[in-house]
Amino acid sequence: MPKVGGNYYNEFTMEDTLKQVEELFGNAKSKNEFQFLLTILNYKHIANPDEASNLKEWFSALEFYKNLYYEKKDSEKIRIGLLLYSTFFENSDFYNIIGSLCLNTLNFGGSSRLFWKTKKQERLLGTGEKIRAIKEKLSDCNYDKLIDFFENIHYEQIRNTFFHSAYALSEDDYILFDSEPINIAGANHYRVSIQNFLFPLIDNVIAFFDKFRNEYLKAFEEYTEEKNIKGYFPNLKDVVVHGTQKGLKGITIKKASNFYGEWHDASILFDETYGFWVATNIHFSFPQEETIEIDETLTRYESKQNIKTTNAEFNNLVDKITERRFEREMIRIIDLLVKYGNEKYDKWKNETNDFKKQSIKKLALPFYEKVIEINQHLDTKEILKRISDLK
Repeated sequence: MPKVGGNYYNEFTMEDTLKQVEELFGNAKSKNEFQFLLTILNYKHIANPDEASNLKEWFSALEFYKNLYYEKKDSEKIRIGLLLYSTFFENSDFYNIIGSLCLNTLNFGGSSRLFWKTKKQERLLGTGEKIRAIKEKLSDCNYDKLIDFFENIHYEQIRNTFFHSAYALSEDDYILFDSEPINIAGANHYRVSIQNFLFPLIDNVIAFFDKFRNEYLKAFEEYTEEKNIKGYFPNLKDVVVHGTQKGLKGITIKKASNFYGEWHDASILFDETYGFWVATNIHFSFPQEETIEIDETLTRYESKQNIKTTNAEFNNLVDKITERRFEREMIRIIDLLVKYGNEKYDKWKNETNDFKKQSIKKLALPFYEKVIEINQHLDTKEILKRISDLK
């Protein structure tokens, strides 16, 4: 298995990472099979498989680039490798599926819109923001090796300089222009070794891509017979999983919709005659779905004692709720802001090492300041006092 090494940073191996990719799918399926099925079906609207998602084209394109990468030599090889590396990190459905599988493992529903910035949906989170947003979900599921993969293998400076033609190639090095340097083991670099740094990065991306694609396709192929399961939609329902010799062809949720006093089945099925994925008797209401997703995300954070890796996902949740201004959601998010602010404040108060104490002094401030900004119901006298202490 390829390793990232040389003189740049500590050795990083892929064996444990690839094992956790397999666990990502397996644990989601065993914990909440119905939601797992909804995640892999990834249904958004009626469409043929080529148009239903950009995932199929992503699979095909990266496989094409991979074959070229192995065929080419010298500068052609590195250019194709950089195209593969950069394209790998750009696909939104890739991150949606990883994030949703984490949520399924935690017994929550997934979503095809995990990375909209706000309710207004004026933009998606950028690639770096998406990675920061899934890290907290990965941490909640103890997928530390998957976190290591994104932290050790993704360098936005490489992706950006390549896509913006802000780079040059020497015989031995990849050289960055109009870019922040790459920080490796505490040192900044504007040029990195092609052999010892870039090729190992690309090889590890290929290994991850192959494993993810194979696990995703295997999830469909394993359903070779019809089976019955239970699933919440939103109440507990009987669900028929349509497995065939060609793999998964959809699901039917029994008595899911009521029209004029009669119950009807709902389904997401592949129509063999017309070659389309079609949903029937399912009402897709974005406001209703968003309310469910926000409620489940709030519930997940209410069960967490602290934020482990990054505030990115939580801050996006705060923005969405603040825009919606629903009273119950506002109360819950303000309570969470106080909870996490207090956790960090107490950590500061209890720290006995003066150097560490100074470094964590202001961690609580963003939480407390947000409470003051959006508060509607709390007496903030104590919070204002704590803000004064921290400042």
